[in-house]
Amino acid sequence: MTFNINLFTRGVDYARFSRVFYSEPFQSALAHAINLKERTVRERQVLPDGTQRFVVYIAPRVELPSIFASLAHGYAIGYEETTLFDPSARRARSTVKTPGGDLLHVAAETLFSESAGGVHTEIQLQVRARILGFGSAIEKFVANETRKRYALVELALQTYVDEGRDLLQSA
Repeated sequence: MTFNINLFTRGVDYARFSRVFYSEPFQSALAHAINLKERTVRERQVLPDGTQRFVVYIAPRVELPSIFASLAHGYAIGYEETTLFDPSARRARSTVKTPGGDLLHVAAETLFSESAGGVHTEIQLQVRARILGFGSAIEKFVANETRKRYALVELALQTYVDEGRDLLQSA
């Protein structure tokens, strides 16, 4: 299943947006805003070409439908997300590694574009579940949870920018 999520952050240019979006202070604030149990940075580096690489373990607070809970029995609900963000290309690519291995594949391509009023973020997500009889339902569940979380991301980012929290930290 492939689906798009579109976000818009008002009142910022791309330079400010790109400093904020992947910054550790914003990401830490975001973990609380989107109700995560855990968010641990495992790796953060700038590659020689200027691309930024982030590896983060994320454990969301989520209520699984009972049928999925029985399938996930014994597995932690969490994943490792690896993101390559190229600020000059205004693009990020993310892949997710879950305890289920190849049973659940999630990847995203994110494009950032500036307009007169702010920055538009377009995320194209691919979700593929390979669990006989449950794949489509799991894909829809992941898509819905992801959409709900990104609505919270959009709100948290706008609030963060409106409050000038990034400007306070750099002062």
